[in-house]
Amino acid sequence: VLTFFKVLPALAQHNEIWLVINLPSKTLEVVSGNVVIKEYPIAIGKPATPTPMGKFYIINKEVNPVWYLPRVGEVVPSGPGNPLGYRWIGFLPMYGIHGTNAPWTIGLEVSNGCVRMHEEDVEELFDMVSHGTPVSVVYERVRVRINVKGEVLVGIYPDVYGYGEIYLSEIFNKLSAFGLEGFVNKVDLEELIANESDNQVIAKLMNIKVNDKNLADRAVVSKGIIYVPVWAVASALNVDIGWDEQNKLVRGPKQSV
Repeated sequence: VLTFFKVLPALAQHNEIWLVINLPSKTLEVVSGNVVIKEYPIAIGKPATPTPMGKFYIINKEVNPVWYLPRVGEVVPSGPGNPLGYRWIGFLPMYGIHGTNAPWTIGLEVSNGCVRMHEEDVEELFDMVSHGTPVSVVYERVRVRINVKGEVLVGIYPDVYGYGEIYLSEIFNKLSAFGLEGFVNKVDLEELIANESDNQVIAKLMNIKVNDKNLADRAVVSKGIIYVPVWAVASALNVDIGWDEQNKLVRGPKQSV
């Protein structure tokens, strides 16, 4: 019996998740394993005051933070006039993830380097993370990810800080990490780059179960067709098969496909 089922992550515990802030896409992702379980829109630093990149950890959390005006020393208490909103999640001295009293700025490069979120989003995130949760701030104009539905998403994003161009080889390399380099052609990728397409679904991964045994290899659904790794299935069934290159057939003991 051959069964396909969705690729779904286990429910994440606090010490199992990590945050990925991608500056070109202006998104903050909550990741468990290699699966994005939640994604939020954010605002990032201006080109003159960019959000720092690197690997960090949450070092402090604060409800109803006060704001100290840079270079002025004035203190703004918590409330509607405080640009930090009602939650602060620090990952560096003077840099953190926080709410905002200007929600229309989400999706823009406007801050002094901090990461702004919608208030309801940052309050939800505040309860998900703890001291020591890893935070990775990256600059990836090309992203290949798997969502909770098992969909493989490709996103192409603007060069917000002028750090570099995108090359086809970069996309192919990222796809190869998922074993998907053969499922998207050059023309499709060039169109993605030209349009800076966000979260384009190029395939879907499905787990495979043979006679109630989960396989390490996965099937790929692309353009409505399910592609099954035949050697993995044959091995699970203890069946010897071979590849007939001339006739393009997989030959088994009793039949060929």
